Amino acid sequence: MSAPSYDPARIEYLCFAAARQDFLAGRDDPRAFLERCIARVDEFESEVRAFARLDLEGARKAADASARRYRQAQPLSVVDGLPIGIKDCFETFDMPTEVNSACFAGWQSDRDAAHVHALRSGGAVILGKTVTTELTMAAPGPTRNPWDLARTPGGSSSGSAAAVAAGMLPAATGSQARGSIIRPASICGVVGFKPTFGALNKAGGFDPSPSLNHLGLLAGTLTDAWEIAQHIGQVAGGDPGCAGLSGEAALPAACRPLRLARQYTYGWTLTDPASKEAFERFLKQLLSSGVEILEPDSAPELLAYEDATRRTPEFFFDLMMWEMRWPMLGYRDRRPEALSPTIHNYLERASAMSLADYRRALDRRAELQAMHRSLRGKVDGFLTLAHIGPGQLGLPPVGTPWYNDPSSAIGAPSVNLPVLAVDGVPLGAQLMGFEREDSALVAQARWLLERFGSRFALRV
Repeated sequence: MSAPSYDPARIEYLCFAAARQDFLAGRDDPRAFLERCIARVDEFESEVRAFARLDLEGARKAADASARRYRQAQPLSVVDGLPIGIKDCFETFDMPTEVNSACFAGWQSDRDAAHVHALRSGGAVILGKTVTTELTMAAPGPTRNPWDLARTPGGSSSGSAAAVAAGMLPAATGSQARGSIIRPASICGVVGFKPTFGALNKAGGFDPSPSLNHLGLLAGTLTDAWEIAQHIGQVAGGDPGCAGLSGEAALPAACRPLRLARQYTYGWTLTDPASKEAFERFLKQLLSSGVEILEPDSAPELLAYEDATRRTPEFFFDLMMWEMRWPMLGYRDRRPEALSPTIHNYLERASAMSLADYRRALDRRAELQAMHRSLRGKVDGFLTLAHIGPGQLGLPPVGTPWYNDPSSAIGAPSVNLPVLAVDGVPLGAQLMGFEREDSALVAQARWLLERFGSRFALRV
């Protein structure tokens, strides 16, 4: 695959919201739209390898049924006719869920995950299962970056990001315990939307980090990411005990942020000079557009918060390790040969932990969350890079999570803005908001994309 140099101001991905208008007007139909997606799969999948499994027959049947509904002017929902990929850690009744692990080879349940059921019942067309890393946390899958096949596409929602970036799909689902939505979105140059923790129901699949894991979307446009998330939220709700996704069904109107807190986090010291320079230029553009950028040393509470976010890796991994003990220890006891050395190393560390260790990590997270919430009303959001640079060549094979740990630990919503390029490949900026204020965050993201992203990023 020979990809042109990535230009965030010119890139045009598939947009289902625009296609839906054509369906309603009779200018196009879901089967024809699907066939164009399949043609892209035929052209690029052998090199990109975004899919763990495809169901072309099932997708065509679903698209034909959707086309009949549009001809009768009776679509089921805003996702009727939407070709979408499902990250292969979530259950689908008609395809195996293997989580890129020998532990789950050939495993298939007889149910859909909650969000898959919501999509399917709304008429969405499930094209296939997208590649993830081993058990969403370890050995990388075979997926490659569509913008440079020698670079990592990120993890663990690598297949979802790559499928969208290669034009095979307008959107795919993803999940994030550390950086598994925002990081691959940044590296592959697409929109990544990680809602507030628990806002979208993630029941029905493999979930090694229940108190950290978020369900979200990777999409070519912010419009699609928001509308699909809203559909899932309205039909499946949020996680049990959570209020679900806030906001209206339509993409919020653009809203210029007045004050954004700049974050460095642990990732800044590991970021390459070219990426730092690109981000600094972006900040200057924001300043010239009337957005105040607050440095951490501009206020004591911001400086304390910056220090806390920089130190998030000190406790984050302990949260993950303790929560993965079950069922992972059981898998190790029964089938040790089915797990990679990385997973064995994780389990060795997890086995050495005590409940007191986990409680200390919980306390650290609670302190960070409290500091974040105390800044509500003082800043409109938080801006940083989404990754330490473009997707790396060779190791590390899935990128690094350092810029993503704070928002995941806090549970706050975040968006990858595909607005930067370094060495002709993508690099995203990460905008984080406040818990349960997803609509306000997306309104700010829309304003930023309208001014600094592709004119197609908000096509409707």
